[in-house]
Amino acid sequence: MKITVLTTLLLVYYTTVGLSPNSPNIVLILTDDQGWGSTSVLMDKNVPESKSDFIQTPNLEKLAERGVIFSDAYAPHPNCSPTRYSILTGKSPAKLQMSDIVGRHSGLYFDNNRVIPPPHVNDIADEEHTLAEWIKNHRSEYVTAHFGKWHLNGGGPARHGFDTDSGPTSNREGTAKDSDPKRIFSITEKGNEWMEKQVKEERPFYLQISHYATHLAVFSLESTLKKTEARQPGKRHILPGHAAMTEDLDSGVGMTLDKIKELGIEDNTYVIYIADNGTYPRNNPGNTNGPLHGWKATTWEGGIRVPLLIAGPGIDHGRRSTRTVGWDLFPTICDWLGINSVPDGLEGDSLANLLLRGDSAGFVREDPIVIHFPHYQLHKGGQPSTALYHGDYKLIKFWETGDYHLYNLETDLDESENLSKKDTNRVVRMSNMLSDYLDKIDAGIPTLNTQFDPNNDPGAPWADIKARLISEPYFILQDPEPNWALNPGSSRNR
Repeated sequence: MKITVLTTLLLVYYTTVGLSPNSPNIVLILTDDQGWGSTSVLMDKNVPESKSDFIQTPNLEKLAERGVIFSDAYAPHPNCSPTRYSILTGKSPAKLQMSDIVGRHSGLYFDNNRVIPPPHVNDIADEEHTLAEWIKNHRSEYVTAHFGKWHLNGGGPARHGFDTDSGPTSNREGTAKDSDPKRIFSITEKGNEWMEKQVKEERPFYLQISHYATHLAVFSLESTLKKTEARQPGKRHILPGHAAMTEDLDSGVGMTLDKIKELGIEDNTYVIYIADNGTYPRNNPGNTNGPLHGWKATTWEGGIRVPLLIAGPGIDHGRRSTRTVGWDLFPTICDWLGINSVPDGLEGDSLANLLLRGDSAGFVREDPIVIHFPHYQLHKGGQPSTALYHGDYKLIKFWETGDYHLYNLETDLDESENLSKKDTNRVVRMSNMLSDYLDKIDAGIPTLNTQFDPNNDPGAPWADIKARLISEPYFILQDPEPNWALNPGSSRNR
């Protein structure tokens, strides 16, 4: 069962401790391109580098102090659209057939490569039940809102269960600068005004704030940039602009948390903070994503391991090392709201028990965590690959060659020692698990390009990037983005 039998027990528990279980509010804050180690929250107590030595996020620290830090949390995908779809539906991007960003279906990402990526859907489907729709269908007293980045097409949030929204936005709308960099403050203010209205009308709510930060291009308040420019650079993080944008984002989060407290609903409001994928490659010693290897658009840890913080009724400060993924949030919220059913095909598993009882709660995942990215993003070193997690181990399949890489993340967090030749039995077992899962959900699979011309290989200019990403855990891209990627108006700026 995806919804645990814990639902009834949760209601009893909340009543016992004097909390209101019937109508808690939900605030989900989703950030863009934010690395696991790029905040000042220590994500893993055993990994000092899992917090930044330069970027300061005091409001996230406050949230962490009254909530749970998940040290092994994963975005559903190393790019944004699939992750957003997954969080809203409780299903993996592979199962949803959205294995890459909407609007990316041809050209450099598809043509003349060694393998042909599978086609993928371009819109959130009307047939899929979103979290907003599911809440409203089962708890009709709830109201819902979505402010900020949507990037799922499909008619926008209003068509998929949200009563109030910012429209079918993508990255382009997030290029605001000057007094409202990345629209951080206007998005937050809209959310605050909307929350105040619902509290006055005594309506419980689900609010999703989807920030454009910290996606390129880099914008921040001038005052914040002056502070970061004057600060002593760290040994790992040294970029004042990126730090300033992150710190403005943190200020926006602080505004949301302060409003919740001002409205007197802190004891009855769950707050979830998660990123859609790791950050983009930047010229930082040790990688902007912390001690992790790789970045967005790759299935290395730097592309998919992200910050996840959860606070709310009955949740004490603590840490959880249980491996979790973004599609677990759907059934978790259903548990909190006492909704005893979930949509057909849901893959997430509720974290509600873990939040109350810790890693000893006996959490059992029905399906493995599989991050499927069968596409190219060559200028970032992204190539068709799929990662599967089982216990302490991670298996990556590279579809161009059929090669497997195996890592023990407990002892090798930076993925520097490929164990595939040493532990062949485990590779066989995990590769069979991967094949079985992809077959089960009918995932899109790359196919061999029989017309491939090595003399016209679009990946050739980036071959060194791909090779070094595989062989060098701390490889840093010196010039990570072609000029078009920094152009907010470019169709490729995704």
